[in-house]
Amino acid sequence: MTHDDWIRLGQACRQKQQWGDAINAYQKALELQPNGPAKVALEFIYDVLEYRNTDLLNP
Repeated sequence: MTHDDWIRLGQACRQKQQWGDAINAYQKALELQPNGPAKVALEFIYDVLEYRNTDLLNP
């Protein structure tokens, strides 16, 4: 698969909230193009997964 194929797969998985599959696809894209859009996409996913709403945890 090409870099663009991995990016498209990552986008499709991200839209379905299949985070693990999206991360794997973006990692493959990153291997092919280290400074490509996959780097930003991975950062976005990690931000989503690390997000905590402290207001909901401490009502």
